[in-house]
Amino acid sequence: MEKKVEFDDKEFYLFPEPKKIADASIQEIQNCGVGYRAKFIIDAAKMVESEQIDFEYMKKSNYQDAKKVILTTPGIGNKVADCILLFSLDKLEAFPLDRWMIRILGKYYLEKFELRTKSITEKQYDILHEKIVNYFGPYAGYAQQFLFKMERENYQKKWL
Repeated sequence: MEKKVEFDDKEFYLFPEPKKIADASIQEIQNCGVGYRAKFIIDAAKMVESEQIDFEYMKKSNYQDAKKVILTTPGIGNKVADCILLFSLDKLEAFPLDRWMIRILGKYYLEKFELRTKSITEKQYDILHEKIVNYFGPYAGYAQQFLFKMERENYQKKWL
């Protein structure tokens, strides 16, 4: 049975517990519209359930150590890891980079970050992240959110 709560006279469904996801079939997870990611989601839920992923440890860890742990999860790369770090684990120096952020940085900071590619390798991601944190500081994640929101609003979301 799905858990739900009411707030401000509206119903909200809560995210299922890791065990429920870990015990789900691939088909049940695919029915949520996640496509090829279904197996990764189940595997990640199993890792959380078995305490291979320890969120409290990661909250207490520095950015680099927490990211190393997250990257051991199958299906999670740099961008998703930085999203988790920024939005769930209070690592405000996380700066999720995808092709949209590369375009935005290229538009406003081409010379500052020496962007010469539309895609990014793991090594380039790490180098660029270091430059970004050196420029924007320990709250670089806020800068990422402001830049992304600003660009979406400037172009009425047509380019996303």
